[in-house]
Amino acid sequence: MSDEFDRADSAAMMAPEPRHVAPQKAAALGDEGDQVEQIYEYLRRFGYFPNQSLARRYPQWRPAMAFELADPRVYDEQLKTAVSLFQKANGLAVTGEVDDATVGLMKRPRCGFPDIVTADGPAEFTAQGNRWNSLNVTYSHTNTTPDLSAADVRGAVRGALDRWAAVTPLNFTENPSGGDMRIGFFSGDHGDGAANAFDGAGGVLAHCFYPPPNGGDIAGDCHFDEAETWSVNLPPTGTDLPTVALHEFGHGLGLAHSSVTSSVMYAFYGGPRRELTDDDIAGIRSVYGTRFRWASLSGIILDPVTASNADGRLEVFARGTDGALWHIWQTAPNNGWSGWHSLGGVIQGAPSVGRNADGRLEVFARGTDGALWHIWQTAPNGGWSGWASLGGWIVNPLASSNADGRLEVFAQGADGALWHIWQTAPNNGWSGWASLGGRLTTPVTTRRNRDGRLEVFVRGTDGALWHIWQTAPNSGWSGWASLGGRIIGTPVVGGNADGRLEVFVRGTDNALWHIWQTAPGNGWSGWASLGGIIDMPAVPNNADGRMEVFVRGADNGLWHIWQTAPNGGWSGWASLGGRFTGGPVASRNADGRLEVFVRGTDNALWHTWQSAANNGWS
Repeated sequence: MSDEFDRADSAAMMAPEPRHVAPQKAAALGDEGDQVEQIYEYLRRFGYFPNQSLARRYPQWRPAMAFELADPRVYDEQLKTAVSLFQKANGLAVTGEVDDATVGLMKRPRCGFPDIVTADGPAEFTAQGNRWNSLNVTYSHTNTTPDLSAADVRGAVRGALDRWAAVTPLNFTENPSGGDMRIGFFSGDHGDGAANAFDGAGGVLAHCFYPPPNGGDIAGDCHFDEAETWSVNLPPTGTDLPTVALHEFGHGLGLAHSSVTSSVMYAFYGGPRRELTDDDIAGIRSVYGTRFRWASLSGIILDPVTASNADGRLEVFARGTDGALWHIWQTAPNNGWSGWHSLGGVIQGAPSVGRNADGRLEVFARGTDGALWHIWQTAPNGGWSGWASLGGWIVNPLASSNADGRLEVFAQGADGALWHIWQTAPNNGWSGWASLGGRLTTPVTTRRNRDGRLEVFVRGTDGALWHIWQTAPNSGWSGWASLGGRIIGTPVVGGNADGRLEVFVRGTDNALWHIWQTAPGNGWSGWASLGGIIDMPAVPNNADGRMEVFVRGADNGLWHIWQTAPNGGWSGWASLGGRFTGGPVASRNADGRLEVFVRGTDNALWHTWQSAANNGWS
């Protein structure tokens, strides 16, 4: 048996309780005997009378009835009240008698969790009072069941967690080395207290402990009775694991049972119920709030890019259906948005935007003549010039800034090599074009080293990652060097909090791969995979310096993975939902909150944002 169960309450284990035996026939006020005692034991087992084993395992649980029966074998007024509360809690006609309907319900398989009921009766949903402090909850599998393949068990668990994640800000990630929620299949008394001993097929199906501090070391853990025959098929050939898992994870997130008979959180099993109801959603949102939401900024756009104005206002530029450059901007830092406005021109491909040393934004794009064209703010945060040509014949321009503030634009030339052009002084005129050689197969990416030297990364004709760098800040260039690997698409480069560059790519297995400097401005690690099935990565930094990578997943939704500490390791993957066809691009608001923009399936610009710096999402 796993070590986590060795820490169970030894006092509870030393005082085993009667196993769950449902009453077999009706009873009413004044009756006496074994049948009445069965009714009492059933109600005591599920939370209606004082029970020390339940009290030890669930510190916030309180019995529906404050006192024990004077004689458990006599159906008195106190037992009648308890029966009435059970009926009210479970959607039955309230008679106070254990009638045929009540006997039938008590015989049904059910969750092993105690009901939380007061003299006033239950709410439709009941939030138990505890919640996970983090919106990123991990889980792991202690074991699986021989009834199913490991893949089937994992699929059922993942599907159930995804349904709770879809309606809350919660994100769930499997951690094979041990998660916050540990999931396994067990028989009989399996070490978590006598009140939780499984009772064979057809009785208690499973239980899942509330979030910390309830449950102590096993808070959030979910146990399924191995005596059941588990199924994932429809119609089920046994007990439907996706249904039971969906219910139990509701407890693991902080919900108690609901009195709504159609809800997932209803205590009794009645066959497949794999989707959350309005009652379940209202309950879980009372604990965690709603799922982050996407908002549309309208337009019909292609190739969005984003930048920050000198005053911190985000601004998004995109190519319109008329080929012109369009833009939309925050009307105040961290605030609402203007409408779309055209900056004219007829451009091809994605624009690129840089910021001058004095704070003025400048946008670069390929014109219909193949040359590089640009347009710029005439004052920081202000209006715009007309378009002007910088000549050349290029594709995929990318603007960057030197250490001294001079803009420099890199692009692929007609010969497939890397070409560049630069300001001769900050905020000033431009050089002619010069070649840096090489052979490019994708757009380039660039970032400044901690000492100010620009470094450019591309995919070479051999499918590897190649780079070239300034030999001193604002100065000449090295030759090309390979960093190896086999990559698809455009690499992206991020910066660690300590100044080390890190490059992210889509590998030939469609996973996210990365390689990083072992010291700022210095040598490089080998390649390592971050998993996932991804496309189009983007990598901004959180306000605390942690890198966060956003990608389009296999479902065309937005997925992300982030450093768990500055310069540190990585989380698992989590979904931010949505459906998009272009992007993502990410920027940081003036208050430190990340904001991500995509082109939606309706061709409009959509965005989602952190609700607080370094934190959850809108």
